[in-house]
Amino acid sequence: MMNYTNALLDRVKAKFELTSDYQLSKKLGIGQGRITHWRKGTCSMDWDVAFAICDLLEEDDQNVVYGLIDDKYSNPRLVNALHDGRSAQ
Repeated sequence: MMNYTNALLDRVKAKFELTSDYQLSKKLGIGQGRITHWRKGTCSMDWDVAFAICDLLEEDDQNVVYGLIDDKYSNPRLVNALHDGRSAQ
């Protein structure tokens, strides 16, 4: 399943030349099982980890927040409202 979450995780792996999700989990200070659940889409990435990844990648917080919206929320009205708010800025 390729989504923003997986792309974000893969960017961290590439930047730090990590070869496994196990190494990635150690870099992020979390259990490997959480990464597995995120990759499969059975749960969404926690915001605290998302912001830690922002710092690691030197990425703008807003870019990551808006990128994760579709992965985190399934309510179409909420997703549309959040995306509409972004384009109004």
